[in-house]
Amino acid sequence: MEELGGDVRRDDDGGADGERAPSFEPELTGATAPPVPAERPYRPMTRRKLTLVLAAALVLGVLAGGGAGYAVQSGRPATPLPPLVAAGPTQPAGPGPTQPAPQVADDRNAIYEGNLLKMLVAAPDGAKHSERGWVTQAELADELDGYNSFEELNERGFRRAVEASWDSGHDDAVTTDVLLTQYRDDTSVYTEQALRDSAGNADRDHQQHAVPLPGTVDGTVFASSKPYKEDDLEVYVGQADARVGNIFVEVYISSLDPVSEKALQSVITKQLERL
Repeated sequence: MEELGGDVRRDDDGGADGERAPSFEPELTGATAPPVPAERPYRPMTRRKLTLVLAAALVLGVLAGGGAGYAVQSGRPATPLPPLVAAGPTQPAGPGPTQPAPQVADDRNAIYEGNLLKMLVAAPDGAKHSERGWVTQAELADELDGYNSFEELNERGFRRAVEASWDSGHDDAVTTDVLLTQYRDDTSVYTEQALRDSAGNADRDHQQHAVPLPGTVDGTVFASSKPYKEDDLEVYVGQADARVGNIFVEVYISSLDPVSEKALQSVITKQLERL
């Protein structure tokens, strides 16, 4: 008997009765044997799956740490707060001290929201035919240029206007007009624009060049130069402009004699002091 590849065989003539010896070869051979399972190839973890795994691990770590901290802290006794250093404030008995009423010079709102008519400069001693009153938007527009000016005043935030006038001098030959026009200046500062427009519309043929008004930022004075012809008279007109907040101040002096800068400055300075 021989061993060939692990199989045991007997020779044909090995038996006494001449029978063939049995074979010990496996019965499943060839196609009848089950296939050997193939090994799955190795695939590395994708970056996205790795990110999700790391994020999940981080969240679990935070939750675990927070739970452990809460468990430790909940087992500790409460720490008492330190006592207050001083007692709380107490309200003194009785009413508080009374405050004096604000002066006009200390309260600008008393001028901008108060009675503008009372802010007009007073007429000088000896003046005649003194008048003071309110000027409507229609009346002011009529003095400027009619309907178009009415619309412009409306668009530019016209609020109110007052005017004072008086006659003085020999035979009341000098007429002074003071006009205060207040604008709202909510969406745009038109008071400053009104001052520039007035200076730009000055009559260069009958008035001198603008002279800065002392004590103001952009006030101007226009003394008279040549007279206007009115019937059989020759009338000189001088002009001075300034502003205080949203109030536009205009002063006009008409006379049979030339109007000086000094006369204009005297009137408008007194008006600015009132404001």
